[in-house]
Amino acid sequence: MPALSPIQITLLIVGVLLATLILGGLLAILMAWLTREVQAAYGQAPATTAKAPAPAMPAETAAAPAAPSQRIGPWPFVISGLALLVVLAVIFYPMPQPQTASPETSSGGSPASSTPSPQPVAAALSGNPEKGKELFLGTCASCHGPDAKGLPGLGKDLTTSAFVKQQTDAQLLEFIKKGRPATDPANTTGVDMPPKGGNPALTDQDLADIIAFIRTFNPHQP
Repeated sequence: MPALSPIQITLLIVGVLLATLILGGLLAILMAWLTREVQAAYGQAPATTAKAPAPAMPAETAAAPAAPSQRIGPWPFVISGLALLVVLAVIFYPMPQPQTASPETSSGGSPASSTPSPQPVAAALSGNPEKGKELFLGTCASCHGPDAKGLPGLGKDLTTSAFVKQQTDAQLLEFIKKGRPATDPANTTGVDMPPKGGNPALTDQDLADIIAFIRTFNPHQP
């Protein structure tokens, strides 16, 4: 059943009350008419088949006693209200929804593979080595040195790094964005490499510029 707004609920309640009053009034009129008919039927003397005139009845017994009037009471309204509640329950009872085919199953009925497909590495951006040099000196040089040849106990020499040489520009960009913690088995320095060199303000384009600068002395060789 869809959720109803406060206005719709108010209108529904008012409609139920009005319908109850209308149906109760109709039932009251009908029951009053039936009561009059019953009273009239019991108030008439039964017809005789004899042709002779009926003996005179005493004045006290000549007129049949009128049936006492009956009060209708609130029952027509109660019956009408219950009938409306039954009708509303039938109308607004939530019907079971038909089950649709699960999107996890293929058209042939076999479950579809839940293994997520590997995300493609972001396409390499075109970097500017001149801008990359400025960004490198401002961020990366603190660990890898201003000449990119590394610093003892910190960053490695990027000019001769086989890892840098084997990575594509797109792969190297993703690597710099994620960094490499000291707990990573592939980390041979024992020093954290923070994401983006510890400068979260660097954009992908800034990283592409830094990579373009690194490629000037360590080009990609798969």
